[in-house]
Amino acid sequence: MKLSFKELSLEPASFNGVYSFEDGDFKVGVTGYQADFVPTDAGLYVDIRFDYEFTAPCDRCLEPAKGFGSGRSGIQLSLQPEEVKDETELGDDDMGIVYIEGDEINLEELVRQEVIYDLPVRMVCGDDCKGLCPQCGINLNISKCKCDIITDPRWTVLKDIKKD
Repeated sequence: MKLSFKELSLEPASFNGVYSFEDGDFKVGVTGYQADFVPTDAGLYVDIRFDYEFTAPCDRCLEPAKGFGSGRSGIQLSLQPEEVKDETELGDDDMGIVYIEGDEINLEELVRQEVIYDLPVRMVCGDDCKGLCPQCGINLNISKCKCDIITDPRWTVLKDIKKD
């Protein structure tokens, strides 16, 4: 959804919708979002609330991992100053601002970026996932392999320690 920065600067406005995106095996469905725009002296402040579900390869076994979440984010939007050159050093006041080129705000892109920030860093299909065998690559959740466990020789000293 494309929105006009100048029109939104006149009065508060709210938008809601659903949105989905994917990148290869990574799929995200935003089951609902609401974006509230409020004009400020510096431009626009947008408050985004969203719920999502995702499917991505498990970090341990590469089988599909599914999950869901919700988040909220506040973003200060401002038109990019015309006098800014390609490489300009940003000050502390500039760090919390997203600069918009031209008059167009891509709301779905803002939602997409905020959902990506909110996704878990580690995606696993389950807490009990055993992953893949490091020698043969077989999925240890489905079957056992016959590979010998290779232990770092520096840890063999710990075998002789007895638990009390």
